[in-house]
Amino acid sequence: MTPEDLLRVEPEVLAKLILHKRERVSQSLPKMIDSIAAEKQTAEKLARRSRDKKEDIEPKFNNLIKERNQLLISIPQAIDLENLSDNEVTEFNQILSQIQSSEINSEDYLQYLEKLTNKCLENGLDIKKLDDYNLSIKANNALYELSSDYEIAKNNWNENEAHRRRLESKFTKLSSNLKDSDAAKNYWQEKLNSNFDELLVDAKRVADGGPSSRQLSRNRRLTNNRRRG
Repeated sequence: MTPEDLLRVEPEVLAKLILHKRERVSQSLPKMIDSIAAEKQTAEKLARRSRDKKEDIEPKFNNLIKERNQLLISIPQAIDLENLSDNEVTEFNQILSQIQSSEINSEDYLQYLEKLTNKCLENGLDIKKLDDYNLSIKANNALYELSSDYEIAKNNWNENEAHRRRLESKFTKLSSNLKDSDAAKNYWQEKLNSNFDELLVDAKRVADGGPSSRQLSRNRRLTNNRRRG
């Protein structure tokens, strides 16, 4: 609609059209918000339960990692690194670094441990005789049993938490839309109960090539931002 077309429309008719549209929005949104609120409440419960499940397993998993890695602390203390060449020390440290990762699974750990065992035997250390060796094997076996449950718990929590956040965002957006729609409905109702001089002034200004009220508001914000800067 051009400014000329807008001027030919009776202000009261235009206001009633806008008001009717806002009323329809205000009537439809509460049901949608209630529906999303119910979904959000269910999602919050699921996210909370899955988080509790993850947090119940997580300390056990981390403690087993710590127990498994205790052997890797004992080995450098038991072997004489000064008798190794620089290349051997580098290779030794690389193996230790690889095997210490909490991301390494139980099967790969045993493979790296075998490689580390052979490397230590070459330098006169049988790590199977260390006190922490059996503890490391026992912890690794326990991790094998627990890892699947832990991964499932983490994945469930990630999925449920992501779903909760999506619903939270949707709920917030719809609630904000309802608030804006109610404000607009009240605004146009007040205009119907008063006069339309202000609207006519705006329409005539736009018809004469001047800025709209929205553009004026934007210009004021830009001016205020420049002053703050």
